[in-house]
Amino acid sequence: MPQSIQQDLYDEFSRALAGLCPLERVREIEAAGVVGDADSGLARIWQEIDALGYTDALTPADQGGSGLSLADVEGLLRAAGAAALPYPLADTMLARTLLRAAGQAVPEGPIALTQALPGPSGLRCAPAPGAGLARSVLVHRDDCLLLVAAPAASDPGIFRPSASATPVWMESPPIIGRVTLPDEAALAWRNAADAAGIAGAMQAVLDRCIAFVGERQQFGRALGRFQAIQQEISVVAEQVASTAMAARLACASGAVFPDASLAACARLRACEAIPVVCAIAHAIHGAIGITEELALGIYTTRLHEWRAAGMSEDDCAGLIGHRLLAGDNQTLLDFVRGIMAVAHAEGRHVASCLSA
Repeated sequence: MPQSIQQDLYDEFSRALAGLCPLERVREIEAAGVVGDADSGLARIWQEIDALGYTDALTPADQGGSGLSLADVEGLLRAAGAAALPYPLADTMLARTLLRAAGQAVPEGPIALTQALPGPSGLRCAPAPGAGLARSVLVHRDDCLLLVAAPAASDPGIFRPSASATPVWMESPPIIGRVTLPDEAALAWRNAADAAGIAGAMQAVLDRCIAFVGERQQFGRALGRFQAIQQEISVVAEQVASTAMAARLACASGAVFPDASLAACARLRACEAIPVVCAIAHAIHGAIGITEELALGIYTTRLHEWRAAGMSEDDCAGLIGHRLLAGDNQTLLDFVRGIMAVAHAEGRHVASCLSA
């Protein structure tokens, strides 16, 4: 998709979210922690967002969606991150696409994606951002995705206690949907989608920092006129730009599922940038930067949650290293060239396997 069209999607979704789910609504939704009754005000926010059609962007047109590729929807995921959208939009996109491709019914409401953990009984999963707002959960276990209704009670999230959760079922829950999906494909999707959302949230943090130093006065001058502040802003800008580029490369590497190496690279770059961006942003804002009233905290909390909930930096680096060492005496440059060359083919191959 041409960059101008991708930017148009980003701009359109950003404008829609600014009207439907501004930051004050984000606070209310995350405090409530549940989608609620269909007639409730908070539930209608999700319904209005869903009605825009972007949640079906990846679904083929003949199945009622828009038929966009992962590269196309990267801008939508970035826009959701920039708006601090509390719902699991990326998870819902993927779940609807896979369920429809398998000819299965799609449940109403947001759907969270998480990984099953080993346990003696029942079903316990890894922490899932946005799971507290989900009506259904897509659980990845043994090359299979199991769709189950959200548990009546879950362990609260560490960073967003009501909006996020660690889904737990004391007994094995009834399975309402099942899709076969390789472990590598699910993990690659998670890494690339998270990187795109992180890039959007980081851009929002950078924009707020620039606005703050342009308005705030110190010693008769705007903070942005001080060289030390300019240097800090430039560091944040570098981190944001590199994260956004890594996310775009990963999302452009497959029709639905990205190349695992590029997706791991994108997540690694994003997670390395998060502590730098968050620390500098709060330092620039000074004492006001740690108050709950400031919107900055909404973004930095979400960024730290993204980093903690997914694949660790060590695991990402390990995946990339194993792929490099598995090659036949190729140099690092050859390895980079190779994964860029085969990325599109690998992404299409996984998508064709799912549709077969």
